[in-house]
Amino acid sequence: MRITHRLAAATAATAALVAAGTGSAMADTASPGIIGGSSGSSPYIVQLVFGQSGGTYGCTGEAISSQWVLTAKHCIDGTNWMDVYYSNSVTNPGTPVAADRVVGSPSGDVALVHLSTAKSVSSYAPLASSYTARAGDTGTIWGYGLTAGGAQPTHLNKATVNVVGSSRDAYGGTAVHVKGQDGASNHGDSGGPLFVNGVIVGVCSTGDVADPGSDIHAGSNYANLTASRSWIRSTAGV
Repeated sequence: MRITHRLAAATAATAALVAAGTGSAMADTASPGIIGGSSGSSPYIVQLVFGQSGGTYGCTGEAISSQWVLTAKHCIDGTNWMDVYYSNSVTNPGTPVAADRVVGSPSGDVALVHLSTAKSVSSYAPLASSYTARAGDTGTIWGYGLTAGGAQPTHLNKATVNVVGSSRDAYGGTAVHVKGQDGASNHGDSGGPLFVNGVIVGVCSTGDVADPGSDIHAGSNYANLTASRSWIRSTAGV
């Protein structure tokens, strides 16, 4: 049986975001980062900073419309405020948009964040209609989490992963089990996307080990969006 852990952590990068001006009212948990991989840019992969259990945490999310962001459910459970940053820079995140509502899917570690003010971007996250995990598939993961050895990220990162098969997420829902090819998820990447064939099939939920260190081949489990897809449509209209 694999040992799994939620990819969540309070980081110095999160503290820097708070100092830069977080503090609205809403939301929950944390996020993992990318070990290895490379820097990337996206108009819709966002940084989430929120208050939960007496601390401040960070996760990754995907803007699916001008008012809704997709992330992991453990990033919204027990959260009392959340801010959303659209800059791909962690050190210069820009001005946040406050969340005013968060809702969790009835199926697994999937959630939606509603913005208090609409934020338009050049394109929005493309979601798969369904996906069945197939060993041998190749995917791409993105996130704002810790890098190798627990170092703080400065920018959005991405890595190539190999699909191993199906597994379970932090809430017992169906997940896609992946192993890093040139990089792996780490604390701070929770809620970040897994792309297969150009569309998002899952969001980062747990890691196979508590501390992946600098292992670019570490395994993780991405909550499969399939069971939540109709719920996302009915809630966010996407």
